[in-house]
Amino acid sequence: MAWRKLHKDQRGFTLIEVMSAALVLSIFVTGIGAFWIASDRRINSLTLRQKTIFAASSELERLTTLYDTTGFGVSGPTATTGYNEVAALPSTRLTYPTALSPVYVAAGQDFITTSASTFVSGDSFELYVSSNLLSSLNRSYRWIDKAQGIAGRVSWTTTALTPSSCAGGDGCGCLDFTALLAGSCYRLDLYLEYPFRMVTGSPVAASNLQTVVLSTLVGRHT
Repeated sequence: MAWRKLHKDQRGFTLIEVMSAALVLSIFVTGIGAFWIASDRRINSLTLRQKTIFAASSELERLTTLYDTTGFGVSGPTATTGYNEVAALPSTRLTYPTALSPVYVAAGQDFITTSASTFVSGDSFELYVSSNLLSSLNRSYRWIDKAQGIAGRVSWTTTALTPSSCAGGDGCGCLDFTALLAGSCYRLDLYLEYPFRMVTGSPVAASNLQTVVLSTLVGRHT
């Protein structure tokens, strides 16, 4: 009787108990792993968006300088169409021309290229204009995170403002863009769509294309 009692007290876990515990543990580990992956993706997404906002801000500053201090507003931008990814955004927009020089800046200072290989190997602040058979289908791109191979598509729209609309001390002189005659300032809305990746020399959009929109006032100074 004592031997039977001792044997009963020393009984271990049954196979069913072990399997049940392993199942619960695996569900717990899987849940933690899924949460970690989701958190990591979310952090990467927010980091990329922050870099895109920085890139859009620098592009807006570059455009403001061109509009405010050169004749870029006269014939610089190229009108393009066919932006249909987001119905709420304009389908007709402006982009950079295939070259700025020699009209706006010296040739050595031109930051625009139509060569995909130059865009990939060149300066991270350089712009790439993807030329098409029709200039209305041209697109402009800039790097957002060159180390990761992530680029964004740059475009913008302008809306004319009357002189009285830009007399609030913003520095807009309301001249025309030849700086000779009275004209109007513009509200400039910049669109930077991302992410794009260069695949065999062509920018390819991700399935989850997103857009950062920034706005400012531009106009030729007095």
